[in-house]
Amino acid sequence: MPHRTNEVFDLLEEHFNERIVALEYRKSKNMGIDWPPYSPGLNPCDSFLWDYIKDKVYAGNSQSIEEQKTAIQTVIESIETSTLQRVMQNFALRVRHIIVIDGRHIEHVIN
Repeated sequence: MPHRTNEVFDLLEEHFNERIVALEYRKSKNMGIDWPPYSPGLNPCDSFLWDYIKDKVYAGNSQSIEEQKTAIQTVIESIETSTLQRVMQNFALRVRHIIVIDGRHIEHVIN
């Protein structure tokens, strides 16, 4: 992966010293923090919002980068507060479920 090369890590070190959290960084440089486990099912943006925004933006069939940027901003600004509240309630429900099952997998809950 080009974003996990020593050259990239060296550049990050110039700006952030050893305060880097990156996949493969700790193994490559023997310092820093390992990238934490990725749980897209627990991330409200991954589990709902990005798809919601993408579907609305692409429905407009933007023809230029500027149209795309405007469409993204318009869609984000038009998301109802009640929708965001439901997203966060669902997230809280998933977290509570994981606590109850002591951190085990929740694939059967997500779908």
